[in-house]
Amino acid sequence: MNNSLVSIVLPIYNGEKYMRQSIESVINQTYKNWELIIIDDCSSDNTPIIAKEYAEKDNRIRYYRNETNLKLPRGLNRGFSLSKGEYLTWTSDDNLYLPTAIERMVSAIETENADFVFATCDVIDENGNVVEIIKAPKDYKIAIIGGDFVGACFLYTRNVYETVGDYDVNKFLVEDYDYWLRIFYRFNVYNIEDVLYQYRWHDGALTSTKKKDRINSMCEKVLWDNIGNYGRLSIIQKYYFYSHLHRLRQSKEDKKEKNKYKLKAVFYNMYYVLFFRIPNKLKSFSKK
Repeated sequence: MNNSLVSIVLPIYNGEKYMRQSIESVINQTYKNWELIIIDDCSSDNTPIIAKEYAEKDNRIRYYRNETNLKLPRGLNRGFSLSKGEYLTWTSDDNLYLPTAIERMVSAIETENADFVFATCDVIDENGNVVEIIKAPKDYKIAIIGGDFVGACFLYTRNVYETVGDYDVNKFLVEDYDYWLRIFYRFNVYNIEDVLYQYRWHDGALTSTKKKDRINSMCEKVLWDNIGNYGRLSIIQKYYFYSHLHRLRQSKEDKKEKNKYKLKAVFYNMYYVLFFRIPNKLKSFSKK
């Protein structure tokens, strides 16, 4: 494994509660050739003090403060514009890398000839207890249009960044899912099944403080904005696509809006079960 520089962008807003843990998880990586770019989005708490403290102690850590509150997508774009690494990623102030995360992902990119790698994540509560897991399905390369399972532990090459470009500032709250959709159809992606990251879910987390309906509507828009890039969809892809759209509409609090995806979701679900799931289970059973 070579020693390519890894750029890690840390966008932050009033993150004093957990940010030390997040920064320490980067410092404690077994892979040492990294730069941490902290983008402070006009925090009003002790975030600047803590960030500067770490930047003064470790020259791999750089701190920048936005003059105005830019929101996450613009903050990410600023961070990556300042990056120098061959490999890129971003993390959050309340999340944690496990010690071998960066090393394992760099190795996977190089040994699997991948452009984008992502790993399984534990979801933890405020006290660090594991409450859930974010894990990709086996057919993740086509299932991406059926939901965002990438999670928060990922790494991609500079070529991906230069090709795909910036995060879409109009996709706030789902800017990451939009980015993955833009990557999956044109690059080689690889999933590391081991847990390499802890994603903290708490009342202050960005997605937990926003209305679910808004996120669902944005996800629906993101799917339609990107699906044309995937060409003619196979039956399995249609199953994932319409099932996802159906779930987004079903989970909306406002039930007055007609779920126009229901019939297609039911049809492709039945087709998938009859011609793919059942035959695969029979094959698996016959091998035992």
